[in-house]
Amino acid sequence: MYKAKGFTLIELLITIAILAILASVAFYGNNNLISNNRAESYLLDLKRNITFARAKATASDEIVILCPVDESQLSSGDSLSCLNNWSSSAKVVFVDKNNNGSFDSSTESILRVIDPIHDSDSLGFTSSFIRFDSSGQITSNIGKFIYCPSSSENTANQMLTVTLSGNALFNGKTNSSCN
Repeated sequence: MYKAKGFTLIELLITIAILAILASVAFYGNNNLISNNRAESYLLDLKRNITFARAKATASDEIVILCPVDESQLSSGDSLSCLNNWSSSAKVVFVDKNNNGSFDSSTESILRVIDPIHDSDSLGFTSSFIRFDSSGQITSNIGKFIYCPSSSENTANQMLTVTLSGNALFNGKTNSSCN
């Protein structure tokens, strides 16, 4: 009698089913991980830019502002006004030479640009801008940036605190909301 070597159809189907279950569990677990990493990465980039703005203010002995601006005006090279929407706007760092709280394209230059956050996420802050004086102190409202990933209820919000001295502290997970 001849005995065939190999897998039967039932063995093959069971193996494929087990692999499909393992792949779906791994994909579901990575979704929260990706959202958490996206939030943490964005807040750490924001922290680096706040630190840069503070250092620039003290090094150049000038007023430096970080604020959200309209992307279409930014790409056209027009003068910019600070918005109050940190979620869907690009953020810029610039030296405010005329001390009027807005960017004048004829006399000032943009030092850094931060892309907007992911479309479905939100970012909250208490003020429309962060203003550093020549000593590196914040002369605008201080507060907390709260990044809220929207992927699922299991994804924790993340927080970045800005102190009066101009330091930015990454706090990590928080129960605070973006509203």
